[in-house]
Amino acid sequence: MNATQQHMLDLYRTAQHGEPAPPAPGRDDWQAVREFRTWREFRAVVDENTATRRARWAALLRLLRPAARPTGAAPARTPSLSSSAARRDAFQESVDSRSDVLGRPAQCG
Repeated sequence: MNATQQHMLDLYRTAQHGEPAPPAPGRDDWQAVREFRTWREFRAVVDENTATRRARWAALLRLLRPAARPTGAAPARTPSLSSSAARRDAFQESVDSRSDVLGRPAQCG
């Protein structure tokens, strides 16, 4: 018996007894997810081991994540493209330099 069939049976039984109908299945799913997140955050504060473990995990991920650019480095300047022909050439150059997942040049056509 799936959840819909069980709900229909519960509706029938409550109608026979004159009781209020139960909520539909899946109605409070997002509320349950939010409550679980809140409970997990509470446990992380109360349980120092969990908070320490999460801090270590976050530090490890920061080390493994590649840095976009070193701190203090000046951002790369892009040349100013004033004419539409120059923009078109720059776009075509970027399209030509693309490659697929295996590193082969992309075929435009």
